[in-house]
Amino acid sequence: MVVTSTICPSLQIGLRAFAVWPGVPYADVRRLIYVLSLVVIQYFQYLFIYVTFKYSQLQNLLDSIPSTMYYTLTAVKLITLWKYDRVIREILATIESDWRECVKVDQHLHIMTTKANISSFCAHGLLALNSIAGLLYFGGENAIAIVHMLKGNNVTSRPFPVRVVFPSAAEQSPVYELLVFILFLHGMSTIIIVNVLSGVILTLVFHACGQIEIICQQLKNMSEKMMNYGSPRFSTGMLVDRHNKVITFAENVDKLFSFIALIQVFGNTLVVCFLGLFLITSHNKAGVGLFKSVFAYAGITAEIFTFCFVGEYLSLKSRSLGDAGYETLWYNMAPSHCKDILFIIMRSQKQLTMTAGGMMDLSLEAFTSVNHESVRVIYVRFECDVLTLFKTYRMTILAINVISKG
Repeated sequence: MVVTSTICPSLQIGLRAFAVWPGVPYADVRRLIYVLSLVVIQYFQYLFIYVTFKYSQLQNLLDSIPSTMYYTLTAVKLITLWKYDRVIREILATIESDWRECVKVDQHLHIMTTKANISSFCAHGLLALNSIAGLLYFGGENAIAIVHMLKGNNVTSRPFPVRVVFPSAAEQSPVYELLVFILFLHGMSTIIIVNVLSGVILTLVFHACGQIEIICQQLKNMSEKMMNYGSPRFSTGMLVDRHNKVITFAENVDKLFSFIALIQVFGNTLVVCFLGLFLITSHNKAGVGLFKSVFAYAGITAEIFTFCFVGEYLSLKSRSLGDAGYETLWYNMAPSHCKDILFIIMRSQKQLTMTAGGMMDLSLEAFTSVNHESVRVIYVRFECDVLTLFKTYRMTILAINVISKG
């Protein structure tokens, strides 16, 4: 199958389904339906938090907060994409223009096809990981309940895929089964939305990096032609124009995902902390709750890593463009060509980056620091538990010694 765009068909289907792709019919109606459904579910989710906001139900509270926050953050991300509809149109137009140009040169087409295949593979890998996490998180308890019913066990609890508070009539058949089905589908759609966003930013950054590699390849070809044929006729101004085009494209991507990245990094860090606290407070209660939390922890961490990785990758490629320009035989070129190459080198000193709300650059260093903070919060809570157990053990030993001496 011949690749004709960096954005793979599965991502296009996801963007069209949630009315992010330009020109989708009835886009406003689709957006309104999804927002209303989310508002209704969020009302019952926050009602559950209000009801369980007491120390005696700490376990249920910690179990409900991550999914509730995840829903809220997903809604904010999607609304942000809807807001930047014009920027999305510019980005898609640039991608289409770049592919029309690269199909004329086999070497350039190979570079862009490779980047498209890698981004598609990573996007599908994220979707597979998070789909497993979503199936366990939203359907694990209900699946266990169904197994117990098939075995003939007396099942009194009727759990929902997410922690919500419904009227008592909602637990009666067939209303209960219908609500479980709707909540499960809505939860999985939330997982799909987040994965589509992660796949899109991954794809767009790989597209920009592919264009940078094409410029590096053209600079290399220029040097080879100069070594073999002397001073051939070539246009360095074309490289400057292509470089400016890549810079504009990267700035549009950052404008589109800057606020989303801020939510992804800082908002999902809180979700990870609550998931970790839930795991710590579960103690020895093994079961589907433990597995779903572990997979959810891994899925959310993978989402944060994706955003930080693309920021690091884009910065690395933008630096490599300056190195490629310096390694050319610019000192043997005509003054006009030399100035163009020097301009590319100087402009590459200001690295292309992805930012989180304009406050911090997304990089592997940022991922490490953010992950360290979430682990530290979990460790502090775990340390408190261990300290309490140690004090209890010590007091017990002292009491036994006093009784034995008395």
